[in-house]
Formats: sequence, structure tokens, C-alpha cells
Amino acid sequence: MSSIACPYCFKKFSRSEVLFRCTNTRAHTPAPDQHLQDHWGTPHMELPAIEQSSLMSRLFDRVPKSAKCPDCGEKAYKVMCPHCHNLLEREMVEKKGVIISIVGARSSGKTNYITVLVDELMKNCDYLGNLGILPSPLADREENTTERRYINDFYNILYRKGRVQAATAIEDPRSRIPLIYKIVQQGKDPLFLVLYDTAGENFMDPKKLEENVKYLAVSDATIFLLDTFNVPFVHDRLKDKMNLPELTSPNQFFEIFNKVREYFTARSDKEHFKKPMAFVFTKIDAILLNRDIFNDASPANMSAEQNSAFLDGQGVDLDDLESVHDGMAGVLSAQAWRCTNFVNNAAQYSNHHFFGISALGDSPVNQEVRNLRPYRVLDPLVWVMHQLKYSFPIKK
Repeated sequence: MSSIACPYCFKKFSRSEVLFRCTNTRAHTPAPDQHLQDHWGTPHMELPAIEQSSLMSRLFDRVPKSAKCPDCGEKAYKVMCPHCHNLLEREMVEKKGVIISIVGARSSGKTNYITVLVDELMKNCDYLGNLGILPSPLADREENTTERRYINDFYNILYRKGRVQAATAIEDPRSRIPLIYKIVQQGKDPLFLVLYDTAGENFMDPKKLEENVKYLAVSDATIFLLDTFNVPFVHDRLKDKMNLPELTSPNQFFEIFNKVREYFTARSDKEHFKKPMAFVFTKIDAILLNRDIFNDASPANMSAEQNSAFLDGQGVDLDDLESVHDGMAGVLSAQAWRCTNFVNNAAQYSNHHFFGISALGDSPVNQEVRNLRPYRVLDPLVWVMHQLKYSFPIKK
């Protein structure tokens, strides 16, 4: 029997263990739900949780269509996690949807990346095999639904106010609320893109590390964002022109990567290292637009004018993605960049790929984005989905 991972508490359970939530407001008065309160740390008043009693469902590990409330006799259809009592999409439980997670080192621009990634995915889904993108309508509260959170906490700030996102606070409780998107394609089981906007600093604190890597353990693939400006060579070349602050923690992205790597190594989790891992260097536009400063120490096979190949409507060019990987691997291993140690350790992931992207496409001025030009933002997700056997139109 395959187990299901809850995207909220990350605990696993079988399909036959799911609970249901009664919705008969005429028969019940909301009462405290201790499981939800323990998970979110705030009071939650809910209608009764119902255990399903179908013998066939337990025998064949299936999710029954409904469960009968023992108190009011009404059928309940809403499915929830048996551990934390958060509502779950039925398809995520029935078909064990694939989970792709995003993790970001400090200052990697993860919040901006998530904002632009979702918008670009919505705009360009036709180029990727007629994908359907659906935000999850389920949440503990209406304001926490994926659509509401994305519009209010992400989209409005960047696209309507034209401002970059502030760094995620270490103790921000909203960072625990994932954005969940269901990606559907005819003839394929759904894929769930689960986005957690946790502060990069949480991966540096040993006390917070375990809590923040739990979702990586249950993910089927990971997109790991790394700050290009954190490479000392890049920082030194750009600091005067871009007025960059002093680099207090050089190559911190490697330290965060190493903590995550060591966490799974210590647990002998060999399966984790077989899953697709996209190493994504952000803010790459600053290098591509300043080749005169970098000379031969800029990525080969990449230019600011050459965006993702599939945006011309002729399909995904796998050779293009491979050439980007080669270009990034080349500069990371170059004498100037001095990141060979990172490249060698990244190889512990047997299915990894390097990317260079820019969520904004230009440097903000006083936190304002004047010319938003996303660059290769979808490339890592497209590669990961291809590794997970999703069908794209392939450019020949």
C-alpha cells in the first residue's frame, strides 16, 4: 500500500485512514478542533470529524466517496488529514499526486520567484501541452486559500504596486501556509505544485532545520534557489555598479545546501538523492547584461535576448535546457567562480540540473520594479516535470 503525505503536517497515512468533515450546520454547532489548533497554534472551531467505516475501503486501501456522520446521519464528502485535520483535495489522496517543492537560500529572491513562476505558468500553459492550472480552494480559513493568498500576499505587491517583496520573516506564521496548485493534463495523474515561502535563515538554525526540511522529505522533486550574488567573485565584480551591500556570509548558499544534504545523508535516505533536483541560480540577468565586466567568466550558451525556447510556441527544446546546464556548470567550475566544491557535492544527487534565471529581468531601484522581464523562470519546473514523465510538445 502506498502512503500519502500531507502537505501541511508532512505526516504519512494510507488512503483508508482519511477522515471526513461533516458539513451539516443545522445539526451541529462548531466546537474546538484540537488537532487543527495544535497544528496552527490558533483556535479553530469546526464541525465534527468523521472516521470512515467502509470495510472494502480499508481492505483495498481506497478513499470512500463519503462517510456517514454517526450523530446526524448526513453524508460527509470533505476529505482531511487524519493527523492535523487540514482539508485535502480528494485527487491528492486518491491518485497520490506528485509534489514539487521549492526551497530558497537567504536573499535568493524566493518570494519574487514564486510570484513570477505562478503568473508565467498561468500565461504560458498552452505552450506546455495544454496544461490546466488550478489553485487549491481548500484552507483552514477563507483568507488562507491559495488564490486569496497569492493575490494578496504575492501578486498585488509585485504586479500592481510594482515593488519587490520584503524578505520573509523568520517567525512569519503565514510562511507555514503553502500555496498548492494542481497541474492537470489529459491522460495524466495530477501533479501538485506545493510552494512554501519559508525564510532562508530557517535552514541555518539547527533548531528550525528539521521542521523546514520535512516537506523536502515527502516531495518527489525539489527546486533549490541559490543567490548568484552570494558567490564572492560575482559580488566583487558587481558591487560598485549595483551598489551591493558587503558580503557578510560568502557562499552561504553552499552552507544551506550542505545542511540539507547532511540531514538526508545522516538518515541514510538514499531515495531523496535519486529524486530530480534543480539547482537554480537567481538574478542571472545581472551577469548577462554586464558581460563586459565578466568577460569569459559568464555562462556560455546563455544571453539576455534568448529566453526559454518554448515561449515561441514550437515546443520544449531539451537541447536548450542541456546547454544552459552545461553553461552554468562550466562557470561554477571555473577558476574565477571557485565553486567546484559545490558542483562536486551537488553530484550526490544523481538526477540534478543547473539553471540560471531571473524573476525580475532587471535590477529594482529603491525596491521598485520598473521593467519586469522574467527570464527563463519556467525552465526548472519544465525540466522537473519532464523528469517526472509529464508530456510536453518537444521541439525537433
